[in-house]
Amino acid sequence: MDSTRFPSGDGQPGAGGTGGAGAEVPLVREQAYEIIEAVLAGTDPEGAEVRERLREHVAAHPGNPEAALHEHLIFTRSLARQANNRPNPNKQDAHRHPAAEQISVPGRGQAAIEAILHGGMLVTAFQPIHELGRGGVIGAEALTRFLWEDGDGAGSWFKNAAAVGLGADLEFSALQAAVAAAQDLPHHLVVALNLSPAVCLDPRLPGFLEHAALEPSRIMLELTEPLQSDELEPLLDVLTPLRSSGMGLAVDEAGTEAASMRHIRSLRPDVIKIGRGLVAGIDADPSRQYLVADLVEFGRQTGAALAAVGIETAAELAVLTRLAVAAGQGHFLGMPTIDVKEWATWAGPATALQNRRGRRMAGQPPQTDGH
Repeated sequence: MDSTRFPSGDGQPGAGGTGGAGAEVPLVREQAYEIIEAVLAGTDPEGAEVRERLREHVAAHPGNPEAALHEHLIFTRSLARQANNRPNPNKQDAHRHPAAEQISVPGRGQAAIEAILHGGMLVTAFQPIHELGRGGVIGAEALTRFLWEDGDGAGSWFKNAAAVGLGADLEFSALQAAVAAAQDLPHHLVVALNLSPAVCLDPRLPGFLEHAALEPSRIMLELTEPLQSDELEPLLDVLTPLRSSGMGLAVDEAGTEAASMRHIRSLRPDVIKIGRGLVAGIDADPSRQYLVADLVEFGRQTGAALAAVGIETAAELAVLTRLAVAAGQGHFLGMPTIDVKEWATWAGPATALQNRRGRRMAGQPPQTDGH
């Protein structure tokens, strides 16, 4: 293998380096090196152009594999779009660019998913979570990014992995990458880890979290899918000891259906997240404002803080803050990023919302409505 592909002029080792400098390389940088190494180790002729372009991107960013990967993603997505947008008079015989064939639409088969699992070909981006009332970053949500991700995003990988029986394995790989990358976040931040109910019920989860290199009080388990009725009781059995150890619980994209409200009452999460569907244009829609105000009150009754996802304008932010939504994230407040230097800018003192959550995690009962 060509060792010159990782420029070393700044003292940064290549993937797998074990020297003294290697111990100081941020873990997310090591992830990036490993992904680059895995791609460049390929020998298939159809991927030759992709590998050559990746070498060029690495050479253009000596010692900064995160930037090289980011630039490479832009290039590969462009190739995929060009290939997919070509006229296609005969679908079965349509010509596809060989590089696009290798890196285009995610989740096209079990082999591609297994390659990701075996090669660790994913990285973690973090998006900052802000306290809306007082300002400041209080947490970061871990978001999985795949080297060969196209416009469908990471969700396609997880959906297709589940279809071939590898959904839980892929989620655990993503969790492992997130926990490793979180070592480079400011240490006061809560780290939101996305989990499906199925993975919450996986017998591997308690052991994984027990040995995770994060203090339990920094972990926020975030349920990303609605519960089925028969999942509630087993889920409570799993979550109760985890939360007793100090971990928090968030329910993602909470709906207003009666079943969703009943599940939230039973789970009593620390955070109820409202999605872009309610946030978009809330400044110009009184009905959405009334609904969010009701959810804030519901959260108060059940001991949960409200957090808004997908804040994209100053007007949306102003209304959500006025409605006493406690926390929020979105492109207006901060984009997801794999840049460790940007993570460092989120450092700051613990805020009121963190202290509130810490009191509840310490065992003080939340305010309830008696139900």
